[in-house]
Amino acid sequence: MKLLLLLFFLNHHPVDTTTKNGRFIAMEYKGMSNCIYEVTINDSLIIGAKVNGYITVQPNFGIGTSVPRDVMHNPEAYVNKKKAAKYVDKNMGNDKFINADGQNFIIRRKDVKNIYINTEPKWGMGYYPQSGRIMIESPETPYNKTALRDLILVGDQNAQDVLKIFK
Repeated sequence: MKLLLLLFFLNHHPVDTTTKNGRFIAMEYKGMSNCIYEVTINDSLIIGAKVNGYITVQPNFGIGTSVPRDVMHNPEAYVNKKKAAKYVDKNMGNDKFINADGQNFIIRRKDVKNIYINTEPKWGMGYYPQSGRIMIESPETPYNKTALRDLILVGDQNAQDVLKIFK
């Protein structure tokens, strides 16, 4: 009985809460690196705030950050709370937000050409869970330096629910 209870807790993942309030957590590859974004969607904008840097598998040998296996299904475990705290002021202005981290992005919703789910697993994710990729096609601008965003949903998130945020 104890073994069954232990197996239940090891395999039980927290309920996905990231799509509440128009936000989700995603990873995006940057060449040989990656970063974690908290992506917030409102009526007119898609805002990506870099909330963690390079994520690696264990052992990481002091390079990057590893998310412990016991919490890797929780998308919030990928967020560095200290880095996220600098975005508490949601009205900081576009230039100040972009200057807070050069990887941040802002996409005007009216400029979006296409948003869709890519269900193919992203190569190189190691043992980290992923539940799809949100693809956003939009023009390059001073606030969005990439025409195609490939946002990998980390942890247990429902790609269909995330896609609904954009509607």
